[in-house]
Amino acid sequence: MNAWLATLAAALCASPVWADGTASAGPVQKRLIAHSWDLLAARPADVARNVEAWADLPVDGVSLAVAVEPEKGRRVGYSTVMGDAPWERAWFAREAEVLRQCASRSLTHNFLTAFWAPRKRLAWGDDAAWEAFAHNMGVLAWLAKEGRARGVLVDPEDYPETRQYFRAEGDPPFADVAARARERGAQVMRAMAEAYPEVDVLSFWLLSLHPSYYNGCDAPAAMAADAGDLWPSFVNGLLDALPPGARLIDGNEHGYRYEAASQDFYLAAWSMQNRALALVAPENRSKYRTQALAGFGLYVDMYTNPAGSPWYFGEAGGSRLNHLALNVAQALDAADEYVWVYGEKRDWIRWAGTSRTNATWEASLPGFADTLRVLRRPSEARGLIERRRQAGTLTNLLDNGACALASAPREAGFLEGLLPPAWGCWQHEKRAQGRFGTDASKGLSDAFSLRAEGVGDGCFIAKAPVLAGGRYAVEAYTQGAAPHLRVRWNREGRWHAEALDVLVRFGEPEPSGWRRAFGVVSVPAGADTLVMLLGMQQKETEATWFDCAAVYPLAGP
Repeated sequence: MNAWLATLAAALCASPVWADGTASAGPVQKRLIAHSWDLLAARPADVARNVEAWADLPVDGVSLAVAVEPEKGRRVGYSTVMGDAPWERAWFAREAEVLRQCASRSLTHNFLTAFWAPRKRLAWGDDAAWEAFAHNMGVLAWLAKEGRARGVLVDPEDYPETRQYFRAEGDPPFADVAARARERGAQVMRAMAEAYPEVDVLSFWLLSLHPSYYNGCDAPAAMAADAGDLWPSFVNGLLDALPPGARLIDGNEHGYRYEAASQDFYLAAWSMQNRALALVAPENRSKYRTQALAGFGLYVDMYTNPAGSPWYFGEAGGSRLNHLALNVAQALDAADEYVWVYGEKRDWIRWAGTSRTNATWEASLPGFADTLRVLRRPSEARGLIERRRQAGTLTNLLDNGACALASAPREAGFLEGLLPPAWGCWQHEKRAQGRFGTDASKGLSDAFSLRAEGVGDGCFIAKAPVLAGGRYAVEAYTQGAAPHLRVRWNREGRWHAEALDVLVRFGEPEPSGWRRAFGVVSVPAGADTLVMLLGMQQKETEATWFDCAAVYPLAGP
C-alpha cells in the first residue's frame, strides 16, 4: 500500500503531456500561507512596515487581521464579522491602501482573516442577522480585492462554544433547518462573489471537519444528520453559489497531527477529494471536483514544544527539523495548492515598530527558513547548495564523491579495472562489453575521475543513506559520450520502488568544460538508501568521464 501511495503521489506531481506530445505548463505551484498568534496580534500596518522582513521568508502570503474603529468605543473586524451590524466600505478605505502595501513585495497571496463562530448564536431563521453577516463578508471580500489579497481565511472553530453549526433545541426538524443552513451558506457566498468573483475562500475546515462521517461509514449524510451537524449543509450552500472563477479550499486543520511516515497527508487528500463527495449534493459534485481544493494546516509548535506536551513531534532522522521537513514535503505534495502554517509561541519575524519580543521560528529551529524554501520551491535548492558550499557547511552523503583513489597511483592516465573506494560498476551482459576504471590525469577538482570506455550499456554505482519521505539534491559532472544520471532506491540492501526511478539531465558545458547534472529527489516510502547510477551507452571507441558526485540533504541549517 505504501509503495502504491508513493507512486500515486509521483504521478500527481508529474507534468502531464498533451496528445500532440507537447508538455503542459507543468505542475501547479504550491503555496505556503503564514498564520500565527503574531499575525493575529499585528495589524496590516505592522505587516506593511515589515514587508522587507517578510520578503526574506519562503511564504507566498500571510493572514491579515483587519479591525477598525468607525467611531470611538466601537470596534469591528475579523473576530466580530459574524455578529456586527452591517459594515460600511468607507470605514475600510485606509485599510485598502495598507493592504496593497502588504502585497507590494513577495506576499502575493495574502488572505483576510474571518472568524465564523459568533459570540452569540445566529438563529437560522433570523433574516436580519444573516443579511448583516453576508453583507459584512461581502465588504471583507471587496476589501481583499481592493487590497490585492487572494481571498479570505475562514476559521469556523467554535471558540465561544455557541454550537452555531449544530441543530439546537427549538430549531425546526433537522431536514428543515439543514435546508435553511444551505440557503444561508449560499447567501454568504453570493455576497462574497458579487464583490470578488475570483475570490479564494481558504477555510480551516470544509468537509474535513468531521472525517469520521465518510471514512469507513456507508451513510455519511445520515451520520451527520444523527449528530445534528449542519456544517455539511452550509458548505453545500457555499458550493451552490460558488461562481466559476472562485474556489473553496479545505484547509484540514487535522493536518497538525498528520505524519508523513504513515502517508497521512496522501490518504487525507484522497478522502477529501473522493469519500467526502458522499456529503456533497449530486448537483454540486462536478463543481466540488474542480473548484474545491484539498489543503492542510501545519502546526510549527509541534516541533518545538517539550516532550510532555500533547502537541509534540520528536526527532526523525536525527532532528526535529527533519521531522518538520518530512511533513511539510508530503503536505505540499498532497495539497492541490495551499498549505497554511500556524504557530503560537514564537514569531515569524522580528517585528520592527511593535512591542513584540518573541524569538523567531528560525532561532528555535535553525535552518527552518531554508528548509521551507526548498520544499516550497525545489528550484531554489541550487542556490541553497551554493550558499552552503561557500560557507563550508555542505554535507555530501556519498562516500568519496570526489571519485579519488585512496593513495597516489604509480602512473597517470586510465587505470583500467581500478575503481575509487565506495564505487562499483555494472554493464549489460548482452551489449558491447567495455572497460571501467579511474582516470588519474583528469578531474574537475583534482586529478581523478571515473572513466568508462566502449560500454554499450552500463554505469558506475554509489550509495548514500537517506530518510524515507525526505528531499535531497543530487549532483554530478561529466565529459564525453552519452552520459546519464539515474537515481534508484534500496531498502535493506534490495531494490525498492523501481517505478520511482528519477532521471536527472546533464546541462550544457560550463567554462570548465564539464557538464553538470543537478536535481531534487523525494525518497519514496520504505526506502533507506539512494543509489546513484552514472551511466553511459557508448560506441566501441567512445569514452565518458564522471566526477564530483554528491547527495546533499536539504533539511537543516
